Amino acid sequence: MGRPITVERQFYTQKEAAEYCGYSVVKFRQFAKDYDIPRCGPKRDRYRKEDLDDFMTDPASFHNPIRSRRPGFVPVEV
Repeated sequence: MGRPITVERQFYTQKEAAEYCGYSVVKFRQFAKDYDIPRCGPKRDRYRKEDLDDFMTDPASFHNPIRSRRPGFVPVEV
C-alpha cells in the first residue's frame, strides 16, 4: 500500500490560529485586532498560515497604531 497523503493546512479559524500561534483565543483575538492580521475567506473569518508565520516572525510589521485605540478615543491636549 502507498503512504497516506498529508495535506498541510493553509487557512485557520480563529481558534485554530490561536492554537497555532500558542495563544489563548482571547489573547489572539486582541492581537488580531491590534496588529491588523489579515483575514481571508468569504466571511473574512479565516487566517492564512503565511500571515500567521509572518506575524510570529515580525509582529511590528503588522502593527497599526490607529486600530489599537479604543473607539471614540480622543486625545486631550493640555
